Amino acid sequence: MTGWKQERCTQRPEELQLIAPEIYIERRDIVEVTHAADQTTGTEAYNEWVCESREITKDEYNMIRSISEIDTQKAIDEYTAELMEEGLL
Repeated sequence: MTGWKQERCTQRPEELQLIAPEIYIERRDIVEVTHAADQTTGTEAYNEWVCESREITKDEYNMIRSISEIDTQKAIDEYTAELMEEGLL
């Protein structure tokens, strides 16, 4: 897994994109940015998409996804109930 870096695109990018066997680009905080025309430089108005992206393996992605799906409060409640049943609390 690489660190997050800024990415600029001319079209809205996918949040998760397969770029090689077992390698994805993961994107977050995708926003559209509008740039006004600049007569001093002759630049016309344009829109672009800006986001943060990183390369991530399929295994890393699956691990992160399974961790995020854990209901922390439910796990704490179940552990507390188990300790109470065993007489440790």
